[in-house]
Amino acid sequence: MRVANTGCPPCKGDPAVRPEPVTHEEVALNRTLLAGPAVLLGLALAGSAHAQAQVVQTAPDYPRGRISGYMMGDYYWNAAGDPRHAYNSSSGADSGQVQIDGVKVITKDLNGLQFRRLYLQLDNDLSARYSTRVRLEADGKSLTSDTKLGINVKALYVQAKSVLPRMDIYAGLVSVPFFDVTEEFWAYRSIEKVLPDFRNYSPSADMGVQVKGFFDPNKVLGYNVLLGNGTGQRVENNRQKRISGSLPVRWKDLRFEPYADYENIVNGKDRLTWQVMLGYDLPKHSAVGYVVTDQIQHTPTGPYKEVLGHSIFARIQPTPKLGGFGRVDLWTPDKRLANRVDQQLWIAGLDWQPFGDVHVMPNVEAMQYVAKGNAAVPPHHDVQARITFYWRFSRPQS
Repeated sequence: MRVANTGCPPCKGDPAVRPEPVTHEEVALNRTLLAGPAVLLGLALAGSAHAQAQVVQTAPDYPRGRISGYMMGDYYWNAAGDPRHAYNSSSGADSGQVQIDGVKVITKDLNGLQFRRLYLQLDNDLSARYSTRVRLEADGKSLTSDTKLGINVKALYVQAKSVLPRMDIYAGLVSVPFFDVTEEFWAYRSIEKVLPDFRNYSPSADMGVQVKGFFDPNKVLGYNVLLGNGTGQRVENNRQKRISGSLPVRWKDLRFEPYADYENIVNGKDRLTWQVMLGYDLPKHSAVGYVVTDQIQHTPTGPYKEVLGHSIFARIQPTPKLGGFGRVDLWTPDKRLANRVDQQLWIAGLDWQPFGDVHVMPNVEAMQYVAKGNAAVPPHHDVQARITFYWRFSRPQS
């Protein structure tokens, strides 16, 4: 027996023994045994590659749409107001004032259930770059001739996306830049309109052409410009137009938006409005905000009228199901008059969310009247206690 030449130093113990030669029959048998699994593995890999090659990415289906909307309503009780009641002799209906609007004092002890607003919205994508929106609104203040809820068109437009980088164009009945950022940051439109909307500085929607977008890819500085009729949802009735625009800024937790609009009206009654909104996001889904709004109403003769408003608000949500909010509005109907009645609107409440997009909000809204100079205030202040219900279904695409 010969010692195998292993190429290493000899090991202790018995030397390694050279194996016996492998016969030709053994080699053929080994090859046969290995051939089966190899063929099966090859077939499996080929099948997998063929299946992957068959997966083809299909283009999105167009047109495609989504229905969404929301409802807001209350159980209300007028805790303070004018105690006098007047009734219709035939129907027995009370003709008192229900809602706090800053125009008339509410009537004390009126109470009931009400829908304040209903939205039904259809978003329809015509293609990846073009879409449409139709929004119908039922408003508790817009009633038919038989005092039922009236329905009107709140939005109706076509949107062209990315006409230029980060720029969209809208045409039709669109939202006015006055309220978009402020209302979103206040976050409680279901409780009350933001100050300029509550005080009717401008319609919330208008017929026109709107350009919206951002100057930078990080979407820190934006722009929103609208050239519209100035008549809101009503038909155009003059040659003049209203131009409005804002520059919303969102840098980290800071919100800032300057806004201005100008409307030329015949006989020297043009109007110039400006507004600044400043807001800051805080921990626990909280935020504080401040809005100042000023409108100069020109007149053909006599001094101009200047309407000024300040709004301070805050909201907090310490748990996913419970939050709170508060707001104070200070409004001056004409700061250039020495004898006037200023108004203070106070709002406070809790927000309970038993389910997602369902809110139950006990809240109080009060209006106080403050005399300036020799002006006389109404004999009664307004206080309304409410349990507000807000329900949102689905979600819009944008």
